[in-house]
Amino acid sequence: MQGGTVVRFAVAGMTLATALLMAPNASASAKEIQDVYVKESESRIAAVGPGFKLKLTRHGISSSMAEDEFGDPATGNQIVRLSTDLAGRVYRPFVCENGTYTITAGTFQRAYRFSLLERRPSIYPERFHTSFPGFVTPFMGEFDATVTDEAGRTLRVMISDLGYEARTVDGGFRGTYPIHGFVVDQKGTIRDRISLLGRFRSGPGGADARYWIEDRGTCHQRADLGWGVPNTDRVVVTGPLLVLPFNAPVVTPKR
Repeated sequence: MQGGTVVRFAVAGMTLATALLMAPNASASAKEIQDVYVKESESRIAAVGPGFKLKLTRHGISSSMAEDEFGDPATGNQIVRLSTDLAGRVYRPFVCENGTYTITAGTFQRAYRFSLLERRPSIYPERFHTSFPGFVTPFMGEFDATVTDEAGRTLRVMISDLGYEARTVDGGFRGTYPIHGFVVDQKGTIRDRISLLGRFRSGPGGADARYWIEDRGTCHQRADLGWGVPNTDRVVVTGPLLVLPFNAPVVTPKR
């Protein structure tokens, strides 16, 4: 985008992952409102959130964290760190306008802190709640993988997977789920861009729920999660990462 677009994420969310997580402190209470700020351009992503900074360019992805400011330390819940080695596993490929990219190696690193041990509105599937039994406040993921395209060429996929979830002042729920990334060839040229932003807003008990996904990139993909419950087919994904764990409408904002 010319000159970069600043997007403000208030009380946001998280995205992917399918591993069982450590149980949080059940007596924890969340900070009410925090923001994540993301600046996006055609070749650079910069994000600032509670206790972290992240930068993504065609050359790589980097981040820094202040542990005593990451999320809400007052909850007493520890920062959880996970790292997945992508080599030797079968993952859903990335489907983009300029190619389909199959993962051959790489890592997916995550850091997050639980705030409230509460359920999201019921449209969030039970299986998702089992994997994430509380609000992730915030979530910071760094995905860096080697991939091959249909012609056997080797490329690199780098993705920033951020999120923040929280209860609102009136007892509702708000979540924002941004995923940004670049597919870079061996010459350093950005071949495809991932720019997906999922939003969820509801009142108490999930009343008047509104949810949608903004797509500004060149990678457009849907999949059936295979969870065997309604509304988990045709879910917007990008490779093995999901935006919202249920089917949501997609809009394409003007640049």
